[in-house]
Amino acid sequence: MADMDLPSQMGYDRAIVVFSPEGRIYQVEYALQAVKLGKTCVGVVFKDGIVLAAYTPDTKLQLKGKATKVAAIDKHMGATACGFTGDARALIDILRVHAQIHKMTFGEPIDVFVLGKKIADRMQLYTQFAGARPYGVAILLGGVNEESILYVINPSGTLDRWLAKALGRGEEDAQKYLESNYKDDMTEEQAKKLVVSSIEAGEKKFGQFDKKSIEMMVIRRGEPIHY
Repeated sequence: MADMDLPSQMGYDRAIVVFSPEGRIYQVEYALQAVKLGKTCVGVVFKDGIVLAAYTPDTKLQLKGKATKVAAIDKHMGATACGFTGDARALIDILRVHAQIHKMTFGEPIDVFVLGKKIADRMQLYTQFAGARPYGVAILLGGVNEESILYVINPSGTLDRWLAKALGRGEEDAQKYLESNYKDDMTEEQAKKLVVSSIEAGEKKFGQFDKKSIEMMVIRRGEPIHY
């Protein structure tokens, strides 16, 4: 009788390889929820490149170090992530390794889609095997090949292309702002202003907002990455 009082999903949310009768994998859904706990990050495509940014307010006693939420992957590509910080750091390292292996093997920078698919495949793999857990993080991967490209990779392993995308706790409001204000063929300055305003739209309900706490990266075609 005691077993009958347990929640109906009890047996399904303990194993990532088991579907519930409703066709759900609870551990993957929990990982997606972890993404929504992170502070807002945004990626925007403009005419000649990509802007990636993350909101990183300081805590009172925390010393500023070299830790960053917006990271260069190669000379033509960068990433930011929302969710479990340890998972984000590990995946950023893996992205960098794959980028350098490709460059040493083929003598050219890796295509943004090819690298995005590699990490998406890895994240999807971690939704299938017992003894592992899904990555609790989503990644905004941006770069320039012949065109400016922005991908979102989430814990289920999906790889979607966007023109402008917000992730994290302020995703809903930030995305609404992006959808209302994004324009094709924006300049770099217009894109940077859009990123700042969208992060503010997402974060302001969580307390005092400080624009100085936004970490930003700009990737332009044929130019070094700058912050």
